[in-house]
Amino acid sequence: MNIEELIEQGKFEEAIKELKGDDEDTKLLRGFLLYRLGKYDEAIKEVSNVDRLESYYIKFECYKGLGKKEDAIKSLEEGINKYPLSHVLYYILAQYYFEEGDLDKALNYVDKSLGILPISYDYKFLKAKILFSKENYEDALVYLNDVISMNPKNIEARVMKAMCYYNVGLKMDALSEINKALDIDKNNVNLHFLKGKIYFETGFYKLALAEFKTALRLSPTADMYYHVALSYYMLGLHKDANMFIDKAISLEEKGRYYALKARVMKELSDLAKAKEFAAKAIKLDPDTRKELEDLL
Repeated sequence: MNIEELIEQGKFEEAIKELKGDDEDTKLLRGFLLYRLGKYDEAIKEVSNVDRLESYYIKFECYKGLGKKEDAIKSLEEGINKYPLSHVLYYILAQYYFEEGDLDKALNYVDKSLGILPISYDYKFLKAKILFSKENYEDALVYLNDVISMNPKNIEARVMKAMCYYNVGLKMDALSEINKALDIDKNNVNLHFLKGKIYFETGFYKLALAEFKTALRLSPTADMYYHVALSYYMLGLHKDANMFIDKAISLEEKGRYYALKARVMKELSDLAKAKEFAAKAIKLDPDTRKELEDLL
């Protein structure tokens, strides 16, 4: 069995034994396999004297695996200083800072990547995600449009685009994008949930209920049960609302869940229970007091 076959089968230890020589290509491959085996110190030592772009990436991943964040960043910065036109190193740094939640640095580095390679699908998608996380939805849409034009089946991008439209108040545009995405992935819980929210907020409660129930089937969480209950409540189907809000509360106790339970009990003519649940709601979430004043 040759080295390529061993690597394809994940037999990294055996592949390393077959690697002979000390040329740079061999050292890089040996270092990469050691990294994949989690032997970070050995991998760093293997590539330490190799002045190639790949060596900086391997050292970055190894230092990150060792929890040495400063050394990991320093490794990439050294690579960038050596290879200032290496857009991939800027991208790796941008991805790292994005995952760490440092959005400004992430944006700075992805812009450097795009400055060198402006047509990159991956770089544009990362910039869209960074802008979305910074709540810069209009600019995010520009990059998401490019990403989707390059890969129309990118569901993550389509969901993000729909949420951008939703967050800037363009609910019908969001709905149109959701429907396009559902043609590709009909069982995407985030799409059904967002579609339900749009219908609910525009007063189409029956349509909202259908979408929330689909989302509930796909992801039976407390919040999904709550939204189904809320839709039933708005439709005046209080017994159904009561059944679903009880399920939500059995999974997780939140002030807004108890606030809806209080409203439901009032509609079911049990004022004593309504007051009891209103008190629980306010205890868990004081912000619910204003909407429950009539039950205090």
